[in-house]
Amino acid sequence: MDLEYLIPKRVSEDLKSYILMWENYMNKRVVFSEFGSEIHTNRHCGRVLLFAELICEELNLDDDIRDALAMASIFHDSRRLEDGPDVGHGGRAARYYKEFCESKVGMLPLPFDIRTFFAIAYHDRNDVLGIKQISDYFKNEKEREDAILIYNIFKDSDALDRWRLGLADGLDPSYLRTSPAKNMIDFSKETVIKSMDGNAPKDIAELRRRFLEKRK
Repeated sequence: MDLEYLIPKRVSEDLKSYILMWENYMNKRVVFSEFGSEIHTNRHCGRVLLFAELICEELNLDDDIRDALAMASIFHDSRRLEDGPDVGHGGRAARYYKEFCESKVGMLPLPFDIRTFFAIAYHDRNDVLGIKQISDYFKNEKEREDAILIYNIFKDSDALDRWRLGLADGLDPSYLRTSPAKNMIDFSKETVIKSMDGNAPKDIAELRRRFLEKRK
């Protein structure tokens, strides 16, 4: 399993098993669009899963929030069609997640969580739009706060993996929303380097050069 050697040793066996369970579920069940990507893959989604669950651990969040974030992590880039901005891939992935849940695949069907749906659907949009859509939908204050928290944690977890785009300029820490994510900057960078066998691009310009060379 790709994540097993990336999980910090301090993590409890229960949490480790939980993370690996969701990674295994993703690898066996979630179908990704195939367009030859090296940066929007199930490995990327696995690292996002790891970051999200470590943030949950730090904040001591309930299991239902952990599950919502795990599902967002493993589905969020499953319907990308290109490596560029591809605005709208979040909406496509959210619909795939919903259809997947409704299909009741497997012995233990995946439950549909509307908070997960919103996190996936608006992860490729700006926060003003994403939070407005969540706030308009959830009328109950506690439900709205939980949905926004899930959205913020998920966006931070996705952002923490931006080092794969360039070790010098892939991630702008000023965009991180939660305190645990801000404390994971060095860890996330080390995790990406380790996951990419030390072959992470030094900057976004190098990533572009690699991309163009592959397309020749």
